[in-house]
Amino acid sequence: MTELSDLTGAEAIAAVRDKDASVTEIATACLDRIRTREPVVHAFAHHDPLLVRQRAEELDRGLTSSPLRGMTLAIKDLMDTADYPTEFGSRIYAGRRPVRDAALVTRLNSAGALVMGKTVTTEFALFEPGPTTNPWDAAHTPGGSSSGSAAATADGMVAAAIGTQTAGSVIRPAAFCGVVGFKPSFGALDRAGLKVMSPSLDTLGVFARTVRDIELVYRCARVVSPRRNRPERRAGPVRIGFVRTSHWEMADPTVMHGLEALAEELAVAGFEVVETTLPPSFADLVPAHAAIMEREVAETLHDELARDPHLLSDSTKEVLRRGSAQPREAYVRARTTASECRSLLSRAFGDLDAILTPAVTGEAPRGLSYTGDPIFCRAWTLLGTPTISLPLLAGPSGLPIGVQFVGHPGEDHSLLKVASAVLRGTQH
Repeated sequence: MTELSDLTGAEAIAAVRDKDASVTEIATACLDRIRTREPVVHAFAHHDPLLVRQRAEELDRGLTSSPLRGMTLAIKDLMDTADYPTEFGSRIYAGRRPVRDAALVTRLNSAGALVMGKTVTTEFALFEPGPTTNPWDAAHTPGGSSSGSAAATADGMVAAAIGTQTAGSVIRPAAFCGVVGFKPSFGALDRAGLKVMSPSLDTLGVFARTVRDIELVYRCARVVSPRRNRPERRAGPVRIGFVRTSHWEMADPTVMHGLEALAEELAVAGFEVVETTLPPSFADLVPAHAAIMEREVAETLHDELARDPHLLSDSTKEVLRRGSAQPREAYVRARTTASECRSLLSRAFGDLDAILTPAVTGEAPRGLSYTGDPIFCRAWTLLGTPTISLPLLAGPSGLPIGVQFVGHPGEDHSLLKVASAVLRGTQH
């Protein structure tokens, strides 16, 4: 018999709708899972079982049908919540209590989702890890910065979770923890109430164990449906471009061979898979991303560094040092590079439905001091494209490795359709 905590979000919503289970029963099952596994996984920064039960009972008393009623969710501790502290993974903000929810939290609550708590983030969503471990093997990192959101979803503590991405903070932890991670087009989700670290880059994203659950949450979370920037493509097989990128040599053999085998498997399954190269200028996007991110983060955290440097980790202070030392001209050049490459996206995609490319360099590194390299995510974050990580590979230690599919900006729903088709085609 399937445990209620093992239900996908869609299954839980259906169970509540059909009166096969109550929200309270689903919440209790997830609370039991959290009680059992949280001492190992450490996914939550803040979690109140009493508050969860009270909210579940309110949802059970509700007379109207809400689209997410039955869906359990967790919120990255970078977003304001009136019911829980919001501390940004920083000692500087220990005990901070917002007076209102972030806009996205309000939308999800209004849709009937049950928030189970706040999940661990790295310090200010940068590179200093929190205590979260990988649910598959606690000796390995879950990735960052949305470590707790990915881990809680992978471990069955929640059906879905909200994270953020400035470099690779949705795609990388999803890839390491073996769940689906979706970063929508830039601006598709409302950032009001989010601690924005890099205004040009920060994007809210969603974790779940199925693409269907991603779709359900995204439909309720989005501000407006993104617009397609191109005409509808001709009918025919799903067309996928396999892109090795200019940093292909940084992937370990497991990723290289795994992606090549996946491309062949998709071709056998009826997809049209073509080897694709990107315009030469795209090779400059990774350093451009780093320049923009570091400069903007240094500006964002200027006051914190001036006021409380002793409460910041050495790794965060190093990012701020690099950003502060960066000449203004370098930042302007990086923004120009990004703009020029965005103008080439339509040509780069052509009539492709999606691009297949690495999500991570390999399986989750051993140890908790390093959250992994976001190099395969940086360019797409800077370009504002929707991206999704699907758990289709495994590493030499048996840990999951996600692969990344990229869509054209504004074609979020088309990318989700491609992701669903890929999972069907590969029998995942």
